[in-house]
Amino acid sequence: MTPQNTLDFKGNFRIHPFAELLVEIGQAKLGGSLRLSHGTRKSVIYFRDGEVVYGVSNAREHRLLSIILELNKAETQRLARLPKFSNDVELAANLASAEILPKAEIDNIVILQIERIVIDALSWPDGEFVFSPLARPREDLVFNIDFQKVLIDYARCIPAAIVTDRFKSVHESFEAVPERGLPENLQSHEYFVLQQFGGESLMIEQLKQLSAMPEAGLLSALYVLWLAGLIFRRDWNAAFSENRIAAIRNARVSLVKQAQKTQAATNGNAPPIEAATEPEPEQETKVPETPVIEITLEEYLARIEKAETHYDAIGIDPKVSIPEVKKAYFGLAKLFHPDRFHRESTQTLARIQAAFSSVQQAYETLKSSDTRENYDFKMRKELEVKEKLRAQGITETEETDPKTGHGLENFEMGLSLLMDEEYERAVPFLGRAAHYNPDNALYRVYYGKALSYDENQRHKAEGEMQAAARLDPKNPKIRLMLAEFFIDMNMLKRAEGELKRFLEIAPDNAEARKLLNSIQN
Repeated sequence: MTPQNTLDFKGNFRIHPFAELLVEIGQAKLGGSLRLSHGTRKSVIYFRDGEVVYGVSNAREHRLLSIILELNKAETQRLARLPKFSNDVELAANLASAEILPKAEIDNIVILQIERIVIDALSWPDGEFVFSPLARPREDLVFNIDFQKVLIDYARCIPAAIVTDRFKSVHESFEAVPERGLPENLQSHEYFVLQQFGGESLMIEQLKQLSAMPEAGLLSALYVLWLAGLIFRRDWNAAFSENRIAAIRNARVSLVKQAQKTQAATNGNAPPIEAATEPEPEQETKVPETPVIEITLEEYLARIEKAETHYDAIGIDPKVSIPEVKKAYFGLAKLFHPDRFHRESTQTLARIQAAFSSVQQAYETLKSSDTRENYDFKMRKELEVKEKLRAQGITETEETDPKTGHGLENFEMGLSLLMDEEYERAVPFLGRAAHYNPDNALYRVYYGKALSYDENQRHKAEGEMQAAARLDPKNPKIRLMLAEFFIDMNMLKRAEGELKRFLEIAPDNAEARKLLNSIQN
């Protein structure tokens, strides 16, 4: 995949994911070809004025003949009598000339074929690309493809942690695309974020203040709106810089002028247009074996929803090799990718999308030795933290009820440091937990406790503990921690008042009664 001229450029999906490339090309209204590769799999996607118009792949399941047979659109005996064909374009022409299928139906099957090729590339965890702005499909190979719903569903499947990583700065700005129709499947919180723009450009920091949404939820909504083509994204690490786009457009103008000269010199015969060519068929000996997974959709969803670890989500033993992890993931992706279930009810589709997000996150973590080793270490630490949580009297429900994974991860780390008397190191972790989940009373009270060990932060510590008591006034752990804070600060009257107020709503709490008696005596 070596660039052929100075306008061609190459990259990889880890820096510029395929879905983001589709959006960039679309909003810049570029034409050309995007050659993709992932291992032995290769595809080429063709664009005109930013729209996907054609695509080819070396995967056998994406061959036109394979799709026709899968859909039972023609009898095998009639297909066998067709003249030999070397590619899908010739097959389509033979199908029409032999009147096996009408051209309109063939075109619909080709559109389905192109959609499957793009959806397959969206599922690749990594890959490489080369964009060639001067490569164009033949005029008879231009189809009307609409991927907005696919990209919206795809964006919603991306784990929040990965989406957050796609935004590098709160100074990135966005603005609404004027006169763009709203898709029917836009969710209420996504529509709410879109409504904040009002015709002006806004940075992430400004949107946080306007929407008052948790950061993870806001970024996820922005990612959906961007991939849906509803907002422009500014001031970020785009694959297509303004200079690159300008160079491509200037080259297009020069190409058109040269074509006009050539046409005049050949008495009106138009210059040839590059035909879309198919990648070489994949070699069967190199294709990684995909395991046969015998599991129903409901069994798969139930397994994911009760999974406690990434290994549970993918359905593998923690001791399996990394190649086995990849085989298991691709087996699940082939069977249960959300794009295969568009006809399901809204409720079922939401479960499928959430489940696949869990599987993707698990795979991203377990597919390399470094991230897997870190995860295994974290799992061992989590077991230790859970024991400390239980020792502190925190129930299982409280332990596993965070609004976001960010909050829980930071809380567990902060609590572990706090229990080890690493007070200064615990503060930033517990502070982030409280920031991500301001309505979680336990996060707030432990953040206050960590702050209380710093003389300069005791006023703030009291504020956090008081906030926690307001959020969960019946929680004995929180109320007792607040009373103990007042005692440590030698504010015995306030401690007495706090305990009396708590005993009014929990008169049988022996620990609070005992602590009150110790103050009064």
